[in-house]
Amino acid sequence: MRYPLLLAIGVSLAGAPPVLTELQPRGAQKGRPFTLTLAGQNLGEGARIVSTLPATFTPLAPPAGMAAGRYATFLVEPKAELAVGVYPVRVQSGDGLSNILLFSVGAFPEINEEESQPGGVAHSNDSIEKAQSLPSSAITLNGTLRGAERDVYRLQVKAGERRVFEVDGRRAGSAIDPVIRVLDAGGKQIARSEDGALLQLDPRLDMTFPAAGYYYVEVHDARFSGQAQNFYRLKTGAYAYPTEVYPLGGQRGKQVEVSLGASRVSADLSGAKGPQTFINLPDSPALPLPLAIGEFPEISEPVTAPLTLPLTVNGRLSRPAEIDKYTLAVTPGEEYIFELQARELGTSKVNGVITIFDESGKRLASAGDTPFAVDVFAVQASSRTAGDPFLNFKAPEGVKQITIEVEDLARRGGQHYAYRLHASKAAHDLQATITTAAVNIPAGGTAIVNLNVDRRGYGGPLTIKALNLPAGIRMSGGVIPPDPPESLTPRLGGRRAMVSLTAEAGAKLNVDELAFAAVGVDAAGKPIERRARGIGYSIGVNGATAQGVVDRQRPLSGTWMGAELPIAMAPAAPAHLGLRLEKSDKKEAGYEFLFRWKWTVKNPMQAVPPTVSVDVPNFADLRIIGMAVDPNDKTTGTFLVTSTRNTLPAKYDIGINGRLMADGMPQEIYSEIQQFTLPALDPEEKNANASPSAAR
Repeated sequence: MRYPLLLAIGVSLAGAPPVLTELQPRGAQKGRPFTLTLAGQNLGEGARIVSTLPATFTPLAPPAGMAAGRYATFLVEPKAELAVGVYPVRVQSGDGLSNILLFSVGAFPEINEEESQPGGVAHSNDSIEKAQSLPSSAITLNGTLRGAERDVYRLQVKAGERRVFEVDGRRAGSAIDPVIRVLDAGGKQIARSEDGALLQLDPRLDMTFPAAGYYYVEVHDARFSGQAQNFYRLKTGAYAYPTEVYPLGGQRGKQVEVSLGASRVSADLSGAKGPQTFINLPDSPALPLPLAIGEFPEISEPVTAPLTLPLTVNGRLSRPAEIDKYTLAVTPGEEYIFELQARELGTSKVNGVITIFDESGKRLASAGDTPFAVDVFAVQASSRTAGDPFLNFKAPEGVKQITIEVEDLARRGGQHYAYRLHASKAAHDLQATITTAAVNIPAGGTAIVNLNVDRRGYGGPLTIKALNLPAGIRMSGGVIPPDPPESLTPRLGGRRAMVSLTAEAGAKLNVDELAFAAVGVDAAGKPIERRARGIGYSIGVNGATAQGVVDRQRPLSGTWMGAELPIAMAPAAPAHLGLRLEKSDKKEAGYEFLFRWKWTVKNPMQAVPPTVSVDVPNFADLRIIGMAVDPNDKTTGTFLVTSTRNTLPAKYDIGINGRLMADGMPQEIYSEIQQFTLPALDPEEKNANASPSAAR
């Protein structure tokens, strides 16, 4: 995605890319100019704002006392009426690209939580006795939550007055999981919302007050967690908002009529490039809702005729315990893929299950109701909650028709239990994601890009291919070994790949984004190629920290942006880090590989670390041992990579990195990725009792 609006701002620390830690404020009322301050590092001379926000940016002198390069302030003047929504903001300078933070545009006048303003007193609005007063008019309040605190606001209402209270948190790029409570004058809770329908983890209350008087609105984090991005935007007023989304999506390039509750809107999918677009009620102050974009022809239930593939079926489990059934004529031996799209869209509550039955009612296969794979790599890559299910299915001998059933795992149903069932003829599939949000390549140096490939029935070897690599940039790495043939796991998990990008001296970029594809080979020897999508941004979410608590939290990402991998050149690094394989030896339990690292520094006074970090993706039972600096040359050293009988014989990537202090700032230096091959052990050397899952 290209962001055409650029503007020079303030003074930077040369040599390190800019970093954004905060936007002040986090939102503004549409149609009105406002002052925006960026906070972070290296926000200096030659830097530019890169955003889809249609506005002009005029630099202003930062307030007195602000450290040079840590803040940049400007007047933002919208060019036209802004649409309510969130907009990505990043900075680019001669030192590279920054991360992205999100800025919100709302419809109401904006006010701020007094406690969170410069000079504000901590915990000054944490109870009804100290509540901050809100005006009776419709407003958007910008506040923050610092860990285990509650923010309380006082509001005077009339008898019979309708008010909507809504928090934009996760949807606006905040890491908190917000909760709204409304209390009466005595402190008794009269309403509460945590995860509102269609709002991901954000809450909304729509209520009519029975009596006039003062009431209190409390906002807190559901887990009272400490987050770097800890802001929230509390909207209140009497306004309309979407109460449903049906269908949940449409086919790319088409027009689709979507019900948002009391109203229907037409969504134009002809120009959309990403996996989704956004829709809203006209003039609603609520944030727009995502609408999925698919590639297959689409139909909506009720569906009485057998399915014709490929196809996407839009359905809804309208009642608790409802099961939707679809029939499909199949050919024995043919293979199919069925995939459900629901909860992951953020607009459905369906925790889906797909089940397939033959003509006699015999259950043949299911997905969504099975335990996770016992797979160290898949477990490490998965979130604390399961995603939407998919199912690879091969029609057995004698079966000519199947019934596909869709239901909710908890047997729930209702207005917000819609789904999209994708069905196609295919033996397998895969999905590739670039998990690095942006890359800055040092002039003459190396940067690392990480990708993840979700195996969907495909167990063979994979390689990552660059689709538009500029001249002067070379790529190394990008291999993913096959899954072992003895694997018993019905769903193959995610596998990580890494590639290194190295700029030759004088290399220039002629693209704003790099594109990659994951490539495999089918049974007939034909390539299977899937273009990788980018994550847009990654905003970390801290989990619970109590001992023994398992609370893995997904980072927030922006796949909706339709971006791939934004790229920029950065200044030359203070050192180069090389890696080479010196020898390999066969041992009793496996193989041993001796690698040597070598630092080449520009400044002979530059100190280098005595160890390096080693990365070997997808290498089971990996052990790095014997790391030691050469006693005669402190710029070089060696380490050993060892395998076991459970490590799959294959080609592997290996990369190293080390951290230097240059000009008082830490810099991470990466080697180019190298490859090495692990030979197969003789059959009698393999442990007959080794677990198949351990080999993965």
